Amino acid sequence: MRSWLNRLMLGAAAVATLLGVAMSGPTAQPKDVVIGVLYPTTGPTAQAGIDSKVAAELAVEIVNGKHDLDLPLARTEGLPNLGGAKARLVVVDHQGKPELGQSEAERLITQEKVVALYGAYHSSVSATASQVAERSGIPYLSGESSSPTLHRRGFKWFFRTSPHDEHFSIAMFEFLKEFQAKKGVKFPTVATFYEDTLF
Repeated sequence: MRSWLNRLMLGAAAVATLLGVAMSGPTAQPKDVVIGVLYPTTGPTAQAGIDSKVAAELAVEIVNGKHDLDLPLARTEGLPNLGGAKARLVVVDHQGKPELGQSEAERLITQEKVVALYGAYHSSVSATASQVAERSGIPYLSGESSSPTLHRRGFKWFFRTSPHDEHFSIAMFEFLKEFQAKKGVKFPTVATFYEDTLF
């Protein structure tokens, strides 16, 4: 339960951050600030996508209402720098498929006229969707995609709010070292399971 709540609050804070990035640009002041959200809501990782979608919806509810919470944009109604404009999400299901994520990102930008993109859980989908955002000059915020290759591309419009895989690997081995030292246990071997894509 605590893990789910932490993920929910992290997602809410990330979307609030994205709203701050999206509303700081030189765009016209719209009635609604439309943000494209890309997650897998069907397929093998659907539950993670559904939970992340709920977190994004909660963030928008917090931003659009007035709440006694110590979170960015919670204490005002709407987006104060845009005259109280409301945030609105357009959520798409990329099913964990990079090519679908890319085409949905293009559709969100060209047809839905989003001012920013958020998602996509899978690094492989973030890779293709963020290329579209970069070409269009649209901010792309990733809260979960952990491949270190994403931030090494030098994109101007790609932002990550979480650690990448190399950080996770270092933390895992530091944990094992500390565990061995504190418990006096030695691990003679370590097995590694991985999948060989960006995921």
